[in-house]
Amino acid sequence: MPTSPKILVTGATGKNGGTVIIQLLAKGYPVRTTFRVQDARSDLLQRRGGEVVVADIFDLPGDKSRDLRQGARAARAADAASRARRCRLEGEPRHRGRSAGA
Repeated sequence: MPTSPKILVTGATGKNGGTVIIQLLAKGYPVRTTFRVQDARSDLLQRRGGEVVVADIFDLPGDKSRDLRQGARAARAADAASRARRCRLEGEPRHRGRSAGA
C-alpha cells in the first residue's frame, strides 16, 4: 500500500489553516506546518499527530533578513519598470483605473 505524501499547510494558526489540518489528520494524512513560536496551538497540533517546525523567516543568522528585504525591494522595482515599459510599448496608461485627480 503506498504511503500518503506529507502535506505542508501554511497558516495553521488561522481559522482556515487550522480547520484544514484537523480534517487532514482525521483522514490519516501526515501533516507538517510551521509556527513562529512554540505555544499552546503548536503543542495541540503535535498532540493530534501533526509535525510542527518552529521557524521565523525574519530570524536568520548574520541578519540575512536585511538581504532578503533588499532583494524583495529590487524585485518590486524591476517589476514596476517592466510594467511601465510594457505600457509604453502597448500605448496603455501606466495606472489603469486611476482617475486623473487621484
